[in-house]
Amino acid sequence: MKKKILSFIFAFALVVSGCLCFSSCGVVPCAWVKLDMEGYVYYSSDMYGTTADHIYLYESQEIAASDTHRVQYLLSINFYPRILGADTVNDERTTTVDISKKGYSMHVTIDKDEMYSPEKKLYLNDVALEPTTSNIDGAYLVFFTYENFTFVRGNPGGRLNGKVNKIEYK
Repeated sequence: MKKKILSFIFAFALVVSGCLCFSSCGVVPCAWVKLDMEGYVYYSSDMYGTTADHIYLYESQEIAASDTHRVQYLLSINFYPRILGADTVNDERTTTVDISKKGYSMHVTIDKDEMYSPEKKLYLNDVALEPTTSNIDGAYLVFFTYENFTFVRGNPGGRLNGKVNKIEYK
């Protein structure tokens, strides 16, 4: 009798673990995003952007390498709710943004003295974006939040298509 009960428990555990394994194998809709600007672009791997933003633009690679606290950047971008990490697509460095949930957003920080200009706009795939919120009164930094935009998905149907979304500040 004990062998039957143990066999039943083992079989039940095996079925449950198999179901959990297969239920987590879905394809996450993603967009590959690159910052296309002069300077050195650094892509972090901080999934939720809790200790670092996701993309940084520096004047040079030397400044980026010496900036251990990520404070000497010209521009930074943080995606909400998360990224899946840095990647290379078509020989271009990118970050992989999770677009599975509606209402994803992008938060941009610009150095007020070195990079910001009221005449410039943020462009996604050559289309100017309008910020939903902005704070231009900061002493050193300018903050923008963008919510009403759409990335081109890079893995429709679970197959990579090589599409890379290009962000520019010009």
